[in-house]
Amino acid sequence: MTFDPRADVVAVLDLISIDTPDGVFRFLAGTDGIFTDVDGHQWIGSRLITGSELKASIQGEAPSGSLTLAFIPDPSGADLVAEVRALGSDYVRGREIIFWDQPLLSMEEFYAPTLAPMRLMTRTATSIDFDLSGTMERAITLNFEGPFTGRNSAPGWQYTSNDHSALIGAANTSLRLMPTDTYQEEKLFG
Repeated sequence: MTFDPRADVVAVLDLISIDTPDGVFRFLAGTDGIFTDVDGHQWIGSRLITGSELKASIQGEAPSGSLTLAFIPDPSGADLVAEVRALGSDYVRGREIIFWDQPLLSMEEFYAPTLAPMRLMTRTATSIDFDLSGTMERAITLNFEGPFTGRNSAPGWQYTSNDHSALIGAANTSLRLMPTDTYQEEKLFG
């Protein structure tokens, strides 16, 4: 069954999957509970997970974003910040973060969905930050980049035979007579 975007829906769930060396972790953002999709994947929900605004890459921008887990640790439990810090940013750097929409056509679909999640956008993880506020509040932030990071900066090419050859992938001497400075000994006009 495919989703008709004009259909009436009861809700659309925001789902996030994060690829790691230990497998794919799936989260349901902004609400508590466990949601099981039509493929049997479980998405773990928490109100403690928040995300920055997601923007598309338009007009030369390569927007970045972040996902944050903010919590107060259990004094008798494991130190989650220390465990994640021990993994380091290399644990997720360069891996995919996929944002999904899960349309629900009726209230019953919260428990037995008929549609598969729809891939909304894919981002690339860059780093993990930690915020230790006071004695109790903790936050772990996963930063990610847009799909076109680097396209909004100049490539640094010059008008030389070597750079032009590197750009097109073959030897080219077309620019060997190109002037290398703009100094003119005599004015052309006036």
